Amino acid sequence: MGIEFSGTNLLNMIQDMTVTFLSQIVKELENALFMSESNALVNLPTHIVRVTEVDEEGNIWFIIPKPTQVVESFSKEMPAKLDFFKKGKEFFLKVSGIASIIWSADEMKQTKLIRQYAGSFEKDNVVAVRVKVEYSEYVNKNNKPSSNPFLNVGTQVYNWLLNPLFNA
Repeated sequence: MGIEFSGTNLLNMIQDMTVTFLSQIVKELENALFMSESNALVNLPTHIVRVTEVDEEGNIWFIIPKPTQVVESFSKEMPAKLDFFKKGKEFFLKVSGIASIIWSADEMKQTKLIRQYAGSFEKDNVVAVRVKVEYSEYVNKNNKPSSNPFLNVGTQVYNWLLNPLFNA
């Protein structure tokens, strides 16, 4: 667990979290902004996704509409980001990793996702995406900086002596 100072906000962050904690946070937040970070000529568009499953290996699975471009023009794997958020929550989650596009139900036999969407791949024109998590960052915005004046002495001295706009 690390602590980072950002301006006057103290952010409590957990990096590279356990699969159990990741799964809990993803279930609570539910929705994410999925962005491909590939430099390829044809990219998956950005989507707001509802995560369907976090498997025991920590992979995040969800369904998106099948792209209108020719399926073969996409890279099978690409770097991607997921930004999880929910209005009213005092925390958010940022995940980056390698996204894999799953075109058929045969490729995802061991997941719970196959039970929910077994006939949807051909009928509803959807594809599954698996993001293998390489980095995750949990940020709790609820913590406030300490009001202990001894922790802010350096800033106060600078403002009194060197900052011409202080008390202006």
